[in-house]
Amino acid sequence: MGMRDNDREVVLPDALVINKNDFHVKNYVCLDFEIDTSHGDFGHPVHPANQMLLACWSLGPDHPAFEKQDKVYSVWGNEYELKSLVDHLNAAEMLVAHNAKYELGWLKRCGFDIGSTLVFDTKIAEYVLSGNLKMSTSLDDCCKRRGWRAKDPVVDKMMKAGINPIHIPRPWLQGRCIQDVNSTEDLFKDQLALLDRTNRLGVMMVRTAFTPVLTDMEFQGMMLDEERVMQEYERERANEHECLLALQDMMGALNPGSTKDLAQWIYIDLGFAELRKNGKVVRTAGDKPVTNIATIDALEAKTPEQKEWKALYFEWNSSKQRISKYLDFYVAVCNQMDGVFYASFNQTQTATHRLSSSGMRVQFEHVKDEKGKTKSGTTQFQNQPREYKRIYKAKHPDFYFVEEDGSGLEFRVAGMVGDDPQITEDINNPDFDPHYQSAMVINGYDSYEPVSKEQRTAAKAHTFKPLFGGQSGTAAQRRYYESFNERYSSLISTQEGWLSEAKFTKRVILPWGLRLYFPYIKPDKKGYIPERAQIFNAPIQSFATADIIPIQATLLWHLIRDNGYSDKMILVNTIHDSVLAEVHKDYMEAYKELVTLSWQLVYSVIRNWYGEDVLNMMEGMPLGTEILWGDHWNEGDEVSYDITKDTIKECA
Repeated sequence: MGMRDNDREVVLPDALVINKNDFHVKNYVCLDFEIDTSHGDFGHPVHPANQMLLACWSLGPDHPAFEKQDKVYSVWGNEYELKSLVDHLNAAEMLVAHNAKYELGWLKRCGFDIGSTLVFDTKIAEYVLSGNLKMSTSLDDCCKRRGWRAKDPVVDKMMKAGINPIHIPRPWLQGRCIQDVNSTEDLFKDQLALLDRTNRLGVMMVRTAFTPVLTDMEFQGMMLDEERVMQEYERERANEHECLLALQDMMGALNPGSTKDLAQWIYIDLGFAELRKNGKVVRTAGDKPVTNIATIDALEAKTPEQKEWKALYFEWNSSKQRISKYLDFYVAVCNQMDGVFYASFNQTQTATHRLSSSGMRVQFEHVKDEKGKTKSGTTQFQNQPREYKRIYKAKHPDFYFVEEDGSGLEFRVAGMVGDDPQITEDINNPDFDPHYQSAMVINGYDSYEPVSKEQRTAAKAHTFKPLFGGQSGTAAQRRYYESFNERYSSLISTQEGWLSEAKFTKRVILPWGLRLYFPYIKPDKKGYIPERAQIFNAPIQSFATADIIPIQATLLWHLIRDNGYSDKMILVNTIHDSVLAEVHKDYMEAYKELVTLSWQLVYSVIRNWYGEDVLNMMEGMPLGTEILWGDHWNEGDEVSYDITKDTIKECA
């Protein structure tokens, strides 16, 4: 453990020395591609079978090659035939595109340095303008909302029907592509003015600066350890089969996979009481007993036989779910994708602006349906079950698999946005343990009474529940929630202020510019506001995982590039509050240096993009990171740091 003053030069990477005025440049390229989608996955550039068909682009009026307004360049050909486009991009200060991650992926295949240019993504800009509202960000819908011309309906229907653009008549496709370029350029100008006028340009900057990083990650994918995958698969199949045999032994001729047989067994043979709501028995629309998993979970098991069967059924169902949701996919990736799991990040889907992801679909050649056809499936790139992290490894034996995350990030952010001195004090106190604190209150202990490991573990689910507006629970849990609210009264006061703002203005405007809208907010008959938890949660979760983590990951990616380590340190994924990488074993110390430097530089980016007021909001609250490295994910050595703009402290 140790602390040191910042004894190295803390300088932003050149690519991130930008401010809001840089987006007003008129030296830009506005671009759209049409792709041969032979492989599928919407023409994702990671698949070699997908090929470039057509590129169309326009130039901003200050571009050195600008000729005249409304001129759109068109080139039919693959990525090796787009030198004129790459030359124009190299002479531009900014790329404008709708869903720019897609264009950047294809530009990467063209050999263009995707980290060298400023990006304005009109899809992300519309998402920022929409706040937390679920609004379509398609180019066509963006134009329709503004009363502009819609896409050609014939070509649009062909595209939505899944017709490969290679089969669409060339004049039709080129007309569509040219129109998309013109619409995107008009949309860019309209959005830029509105983002700037409403102090949301900084939010868009964070999202789009992260885009080249995500593009690069999608090309890397994550490597599965085939031996561990098959061990886990065979173990789970054996467990599922064993549970099924035990269920069949208990249920006799009744089939645990049959809804009708389950109803007979649960409610007649075992004698479970059907659930009731408002005095009425809960049944299906056809007045049949309910046998879904949520209902079975809610049934009260009283007899030993009921308890035994319910536990066995849940183990069987869980085993089936683990196989169908994850393990079948992992096996297919090992068999058909050389063990590399590819996915696409979704930048414009969640209400809190954090990322989501979609794994690329794979055919399960080892799994057949009832008709003998192979099944297909996917799983999320993020939110992998903890027990399956161990099956991921680096692609090369001389690399570590590394995870670095923001330790206690949402709690730290709560202290920042809530201006809560008690949270700041607790974070800076190395002896403070929030889970120990919650366990102590829930169990009614005084400060001198020891809390057991089991009690601390049980309390974890409740420690930060009141942070996000949680109120209900047992008497002991409510006692803890009340003590939390008293201890962190400044935070609660800030959150109640957001709630009041939402009630009276139907929106919440946050210090860094993000706006959250609640057009239908009103109390229910009991005076409770259903949006309360969302209003308490969204600002904290958003600033932590949609701002701080993307800024830190973007900084780290550029620092790796600037230091010439791109072949030694490879970012492969980001999951809410963490960044995953493959790092050469000889460069692990250098990687730790760059990680801590990237966290320090977060303060500089916040000041430049969000202003001094937001930087001051962070004053006194260190950012923290934990770095874990080994041959597999979540295994190996670990080190933690608390970091301010001036100091780095290695934690015990």
